[in-house]
Amino acid sequence: MSQASQPKPSIEELLRQVRENRAGAWTELFRRSRPALRRWARYRLGSTPPAGARPSDVTQDAELGAYQEFKRFTGSSAGEWKKWLKRILVSRFEDMRRKAESQKRNESGHLHLDAPEAQHQPASQRSPSQFTAHQEEWRRLLTHLSQLPDAQGEALSLYHLEELSFAAIAERMGKSQTAVESLIQRGVRTLRDRMTEQRSEEPSGATSDDAIARNAADAALLVYLRKRQAGEPVDPETFAHGHPLCAEDLRSLLHWMEKLHALRPTS
Repeated sequence: MSQASQPKPSIEELLRQVRENRAGAWTELFRRSRPALRRWARYRLGSTPPAGARPSDVTQDAELGAYQEFKRFTGSSAGEWKKWLKRILVSRFEDMRRKAESQKRNESGHLHLDAPEAQHQPASQRSPSQFTAHQEEWRRLLTHLSQLPDAQGEALSLYHLEELSFAAIAERMGKSQTAVESLIQRGVRTLRDRMTEQRSEEPSGATSDDAIARNAADAALLVYLRKRQAGEPVDPETFAHGHPLCAEDLRSLLHWMEKLHALRPTS
C-alpha cells in the first residue's frame, strides 16, 4: 500500500503518539482539531469580539493552552479530547476578553515586542496588536519545535517541556549524555535560525572568524546548559556579556532558550 493511500491515524492514535513524544504527532493532532476549534472560536466571538481578536487568534491561543496543559488531560478518546479542547478554548477566550477590557480601561501604549518593557509587561496591559503578535510567535515556536529533526526535537522537548535531566534524557533516548547535550545545543540553534529565518547551515561565504565565533557560541551554550542543569543561577545577559568573542550570537541563542523555558506546560 502506498503512503498516500494509508489510512490517517485516529485521534486516539495521535493522542498516544503525543504521549510517546512521536515526531510530528502534535502537528497532525492540531491540524485535525483546528476546524472544530475555528468553529467554536467563531461562535464565541459572535458580534462582539475582543478588540483586534479574530477566530485564528482564539484558535492559536487555545492550541497553545492545550499544549502547555496537556499533562492535565487524562483522557484517551476522541470525545474526551474534543470536550477538553473546547473547555480550553472557552477559558482562553474569556481570558482574552478580560484582557481586552482591561486594556480599554488602561491603555499603556505600544512597545516593540523585543523591547525589555514589552517582554515584562503584564499581558493585561498589552495592546490588542501586541497580544495577537505574541500568540502568533508562540504558534510559530510550537510549529518549528515539532518540525525539528527527530532527535533534536525529542531532546529539546524532554529538556524544556518535561524538565528531565540530561542523564534521564540520555536513558530515555538510549544515547550518551554528551550526545544529548549536543542535540539540545544544535536543536536550539536550528530553532533560532528557523524562527528568525536564517540559514541553519553555515553560509558558504563564512569567514574563519565567523566559524570561530559560531563554535565559541556553541561551546558557551553548552556551559550555560550545564550550569542550569546543576542548579546554578545564571543570568543570560550577564553570561553572554562574559563571552565577547561570540556575545551577539550567544545572546540570540539564549533568548530562544528562555522562550522555550517559558513555554513549558504548567505543573
